[in-house]
Amino acid sequence: MATINKLNHLISHLNLAAKPTVAAVWPQDTSTLNALRRALNKDMVNVITVGCAERVTKHLDRFIGSGSLTVVDADTPEAASDLAVSLARQGEADILMKGLVKTDVLLHAALNKEHGLMTPGNVLTHITVGDIPQYDKLLMFTDVAVLPCPTLAQREAQLRYITRLARSIGVATPAIAMVHCSEKVDERHFPVTADYRELAARAARGDYGDCMVDGPMDVKTACDAHAARVKGIKSPVAGIADALLFPEIESGNAFYKAMTLFGEMRTAAIVCGANVPLVVPSRGDDFRNKFYSLALACALIVNP
Repeated sequence: MATINKLNHLISHLNLAAKPTVAAVWPQDTSTLNALRRALNKDMVNVITVGCAERVTKHLDRFIGSGSLTVVDADTPEAASDLAVSLARQGEADILMKGLVKTDVLLHAALNKEHGLMTPGNVLTHITVGDIPQYDKLLMFTDVAVLPCPTLAQREAQLRYITRLARSIGVATPAIAMVHCSEKVDERHFPVTADYRELAARAARGDYGDCMVDGPMDVKTACDAHAARVKGIKSPVAGIADALLFPEIESGNAFYKAMTLFGEMRTAAIVCGANVPLVVPSRGDDFRNKFYSLALACALIVNP
């Protein structure tokens, strides 16, 4: 498939004959309902709304398209989260999407050891895909919302997930930069850089398939070829990064907030690692970001 370079190109690359089913949890807010409406109108998904049945029913005339819409009620956001997870466990939902429910409530249901959606040993991590006007491709990065300070094993899981996601949007050989403030490994002051060295070595052995992984390097070196040349950085990733792995949640979140505020970045985001993709936008996100996040989850399902 061709590489997707803009979020608004996602839909044209989906196999609409294989529509996944999304279970939307507590879709009480207008932005979630509008995102679902647009997805149905684009014939992108089948939808099950879980909770807030009265409000959804009032908007039924706005939902058109060949996809089906099923309305299921629940008394509370907690009950809606448990029911949506149950639907996914039974194979009736391929994607879970958060409405006006707290993220920890939905994740608590997904992480339940007996009735949740986690395969033992898997790791949940948040991956954002940024559409930045000044960059000629989509830029993926992790983690800004879930993992506070990843271990080496968790970083490896992040690397595997982000590589898979890159391929689902047409990036055959993703270039992945592991971000830090310097390009030097410094185990004494920055132990994370030793993890980077190990992951780069594993990638060079082919442990993650066809991809290029390097670091530590700063964001500018990773995404600006001129900066890399001036600094004398010789790396197959420098200047062309498709994805960034941040050392911890603070730096990742700061980058996300700065780019959306000052860089006019449009985003899509999903949580990977569960048995189905989780669309967990901020409750304050507008319907476009929620729609693009849902489209991204669809791409992961139909373009594995």
